[in-house]
Amino acid sequence: MRRRIPKKAPVQQPVIPITEEQNPPPIIEEEVMPFVLRHEDEIINYIKEKAIKETMKSLAPLLEKLEEAVKQQETAQVPDSIPPPPASSVMNYEEQLKQLQEASNAKVKEKEIKIMERMNKLNTRLGNIRI
Repeated sequence: MRRRIPKKAPVQQPVIPITEEQNPPPIIEEEVMPFVLRHEDEIINYIKEKAIKETMKSLAPLLEKLEEAVKQQETAQVPDSIPPPPASSVMNYEEQLKQLQEASNAKVKEKEIKIMERMNKLNTRLGNIRI
């Protein structure tokens, strides 16, 4: 005897409304591409200048503090009648100066790393455009 296997009803898939796909505009059109390739050095220099300006803006407060510390040190050395400050305050000044220098060096290195990452991204983009 044969067993009858009931047929399964076909599963209906949900109806998905069909919409026209909107193609995003190309990032760099063919008309702009020769301009980019001709002015690659100018673009790189522009990015470098912007990065330097931003770095200088972030370092300006540290430089001002350093200048103030130098002025205070100079005014402390000028009067001869005042006894010299104890050695601990000189060390304190030197320690502060070292800390400020280390902080500024760290910030400069961070900015350089960011600049290098941006340059690498730009180079990869330009490499992809040429292909």
